[in-house]
Amino acid sequence: MSWEAYLMFALIPGFLAGLLVVIGKLSGWARLAERYAADREPDDGTYFRGQFFRIGWCDYNGCMTIRVAPDGIYLAVWPIFVGHAPLLIPWSAVWLVEEQRERWFAFVLIDVGQPPLARLRLPLRVIDAGRQWLQPAQPTA
Repeated sequence: MSWEAYLMFALIPGFLAGLLVVIGKLSGWARLAERYAADREPDDGTYFRGQFFRIGWCDYNGCMTIRVAPDGIYLAVWPIFVGHAPLLIPWSAVWLVEEQRERWFAFVLIDVGQPPLARLRLPLRVIDAGRQWLQPAQPTA
């Protein structure tokens, strides 16, 4: 194999890793990680694997692990997603905006933080698992 082929094998993973870091920053994930980075996954709660998720304009389709626990909502993507630290968002920072249906999917929009740092779209069944801890609406100032 020529040296150019070896160079491409070295550059392509670096380019993809850089692209994932940029997506993490532009989507709002990095902003959430500054405040809600998880040092561990909760031990208890309801576990959802391979979930669909949206933050801002960016969809994470089928690559999300979500755990709904008394501590909050734990969000993690596959380990290959450089620049996407796992998150543990406490229930005190989660505000239900609205429930929606789109084709055959039911999902919810939630704001995270006060003032809102990001708007997330999660499957309805995820929020249903933690509804007892969810705050119904963001308070008006």
